[in-house]
Amino acid sequence: MEKTIIFFPIIIFFGFFGLLILGFFLLVFKLIKKGKASAWQGELVDKKHLQRRDDENSRKINDFFTLIFKTKEGKQVKVGVVKEEYGKWQIGNKGEKRKGELRVRKV
Repeated sequence: MEKTIIFFPIIIFFGFFGLLILGFFLLVFKLIKKGKASAWQGELVDKKHLQRRDDENSRKINDFFTLIFKTKEGKQVKVGVVKEEYGKWQIGNKGEKRKGELRVRKV
């Protein structure tokens, strides 16, 4: 009886913690699956470069690079990319996101 009283809160804690971890991994899996399932073609209409200071280290600046495409259906799609990929794209370039892939390709 005493072991049950002592270990019951620990079991509940680890059970709850395990559910949080499982939920996180399910969310990540769902987002990746959704990204791979989409497919579109479009034209690059804008490029954005945003700089933000790090909250913990005010001397550090984080760079964020975004490409904005207008699809054939008329929707705008924002795609986050790394600096090297950002430099390769020019306004007016055609891009294609194929089903099953995570990245946009030039066409």
